[in-house]
Amino acid sequence: MILAAISKGLDEIGFSDHVCLKPVDWAIRMEDIPVMTRQILDLKQKYENQIQIRYGIEVDYFPGYEDELSDLIESIPVDYVIGSVHFIGDWNFDVDQSLYGKWSNDKLYEMYFGLIQQAAQSGLFDTIGHIDIIKKFRVYPETNQDKLFDDTIRIIKDYNLVVELNTGGMDRPCAEFTPGIKLLEMCYKHHVPVTLSSDAHRVEQIARHYESATAMLSHIGYTEIVGFNKRIRRMIRL
Repeated sequence: MILAAISKGLDEIGFSDHVCLKPVDWAIRMEDIPVMTRQILDLKQKYENQIQIRYGIEVDYFPGYEDELSDLIESIPVDYVIGSVHFIGDWNFDVDQSLYGKWSNDKLYEMYFGLIQQAAQSGLFDTIGHIDIIKKFRVYPETNQDKLFDDTIRIIKDYNLVVELNTGGMDRPCAEFTPGIKLLEMCYKHHVPVTLSSDAHRVEQIARHYESATAMLSHIGYTEIVGFNKRIRRMIRL
């Protein structure tokens, strides 16, 4: 992945594996985190003259487990922490489609964005990841939810967080960025900064759809995106 990023002319690449308190097969096991840390820090040094390597983690937010999440995050020498929601209760809606239809889509959005708001208010994270991933399987609200979206963006602004523009959504069933243009326009209106992620799980996905993503950000009005180093922001011109 590092060599692919170098070949594509990137100045920087960040690794942000999933860290989840629940035992799921798509997250790194807790006992393997020290190995991951050692590998990334070694690679950071090895390639420092060719590309900047950042160490991040994507952490699932669970209400009521803020202390455990805080202790976990503090134990890892990361450059940035992405907070994301993949669970509503015990339901992993990101991979398990069995409970779609149990609630109205409006109610589903209310529950999901309520969790996003709690994640933002927790103070645990630097960035909120793929903020509207609830639409992944082309699940959309029945009625206008602009107030819910706007309230969520306001909370993100109030708690000084960054929103991730995740280009991987283009290759999911929803076939659009997460967030889509409406939410990005709300972010811009409320002066919420964004960062860019290709959510690359394979080498060929490095920097996927970046040209169209940066073009869309520029169209909205953004002139900069956010990078991180030791959890401190720096602005990068588009």
